[in-house]
Amino acid sequence: MAYTIVGLFPSQEYSKAVSAGLENNGFKNENYIIYLEEKKHSPKSFWSKLFSEEIDEEAVAVDSLIVSVAVNNTEDLENAKKVFKENSVVNIYTLEELDFEKAADLDYLKKVVALKAKSLIYAMPQAKTSSSDMHTGISSEVGGVSK
Repeated sequence: MAYTIVGLFPSQEYSKAVSAGLENNGFKNENYIIYLEEKKHSPKSFWSKLFSEEIDEEAVAVDSLIVSVAVNNTEDLENAKKVFKENSVVNIYTLEELDFEKAADLDYLKKVVALKAKSLIYAMPQAKTSSSDMHTGISSEVGGVSK
């Protein structure tokens, strides 16, 4: 099954190392895309943009690096993940519903990754605590006043 794996890296400085790692693991130049953008100064980071409701295009290009790789089998998937982890990947998204040709459009890819990130958060179960775990302060059980 062919799909796309996307890696989010903290800085564009990783671009050469990721590229070399992918090629050393059998990926051809046409099997991956490294999206480089000019640095823009923005008060919001790429990561805060992923989880905000506002669309701030400048925040996406702060200094982050996005890499997408065409994956055709589980061996390719494991090799790409290995290269990503060796290069300090922040997060990996396996997008089975995203054809690699559509990944060439960076704006489209950003929207898909943002939706995937939000869906993972919303899918997490809520933490439940029992009332016995809750402490409300000093109760009457502390002790009585002696006369």
